[in-house]
Amino acid sequence: MSTRTRLAHWFGLIRTRLTLWIITILAVGLLVFIGTTLIIARQLLNNFGEKRLQQSVSSLSVALAQEPGLSPTLVQSQLNAFSSSEIFLQYQDRQGKPIASSTNLGRKVFPLAPLRPAIAAGRFASLTIDRTPFLLYGQAIVVKGQVQGYIIAASASAGDSESWIFTLMYSGVCVMLTLVAVLVWLLVRRTLRPLEQLAESASHIAQTRDHALRVQMQGRPDEINSLARTINGMLHALEEAYQHVQQVNDLQRRFLADASHELRTPLTIMLSSLELMKKEEGRDPEFQTNALENISTEAERMARLTTRLLLLARTDARAPFAPQPLLIVDIISEAYRQGCPSHRKIAMQCQGLETLEDAVVSGNADYLKQVFLILLENACKYTPDGGQVTIIGERKERELVVTVADTGIGIAQDDVPRLFERFYRAPNASIQPGMGLGLSIALSIVEQHNGTIKVESTLGQGSRFTISLPLLNE
Repeated sequence: MSTRTRLAHWFGLIRTRLTLWIITILAVGLLVFIGTTLIIARQLLNNFGEKRLQQSVSSLSVALAQEPGLSPTLVQSQLNAFSSSEIFLQYQDRQGKPIASSTNLGRKVFPLAPLRPAIAAGRFASLTIDRTPFLLYGQAIVVKGQVQGYIIAASASAGDSESWIFTLMYSGVCVMLTLVAVLVWLLVRRTLRPLEQLAESASHIAQTRDHALRVQMQGRPDEINSLARTINGMLHALEEAYQHVQQVNDLQRRFLADASHELRTPLTIMLSSLELMKKEEGRDPEFQTNALENISTEAERMARLTTRLLLLARTDARAPFAPQPLLIVDIISEAYRQGCPSHRKIAMQCQGLETLEDAVVSGNADYLKQVFLILLENACKYTPDGGQVTIIGERKERELVVTVADTGIGIAQDDVPRLFERFYRAPNASIQPGMGLGLSIALSIVEQHNGTIKVESTLGQGSRFTISLPLLNE
């Protein structure tokens, strides 16, 4: 990895960018605060220094105006009394010749000529004397209307001191910001460390493709822990989806095998019957009649199976249909005639259908017929010879109820909740061939007609499937 790439990666890190933002905001805030404070402090100090100069000059002017004949020695004593380490005083005659100076001034002489305009206007002046900047203020000594001389006060400019203070403060700020940057970077890195661990865990899960793994959560109830919970929830959903896909694939493979078996069996019987009829060449009419009946039966069986597969595809796609008013008794009667094979010794009866003589529902006749065919075929398939299958009709306030009851093998209570799952077959249903599609198709059709279907069953005693549909003429 090149240096440029490493720098780009380093600056791309959240902790680096967050640290830079924090330091930038802190630095700007500190610099603005320090600059404003120094400007205000300098202004206050200048005002205070100017006021002291004015007070010293005013006091000396009054004193010297009252006693104009003082000797230079006495004048100097007066100047020393009002001077300090920051204030320098000098008394000059009208021509600018020094008469007396405060001891701290030494041999320096304040030039009067450039000061005259400032003195006349009562303003301060700034001059550099012997490479030393001074702030000066002067006032004329007037005795009996005549100018006797000038008292001049000066203080050394604070420019050098201010520059030193600025340098010291800015240097301190730079050192402090450096230390703060290091501490903030370490703190942010420690704070974001769980995110790095989260990314490592997610990467490991992606590489291993093990959807059962989960990212580790911290004990703190913070945003990172919330993110970890969200990721774990997503992984759980992915695991469930993956398992569901696997189950669907397994069921589809089983469905293809069962469908192939279901289609192959009638085809084999039909082909065998045709082959025997060909060899027999019509010499035995009774044999020919039985063979044709077998072929017809198996053809009907294949037609029903094909219809189921077509219904399965349509219910999957939720294909719309144009609802029509239907007499439910006609549909039940037609399904009743086709429901059980003629060779089965099962007693079939109807109860209460007269209450449904004028009951009209809105829907598709072929779809509803398939629902009743599925229930009747299942009842006949899992009811032993000598058993009974009953269709019970009932009319309620705004709906009709049709129950298909049998005395067959029944269903275990643990299997009842899964009966309407596609491709699912209860363990005791393996005694008969099937694909586990009928009840799921029936449920989908009933729901498309805004109805419900329920099941009650006792193992070894029989089952009751109850369909409720809304009435159109209520």
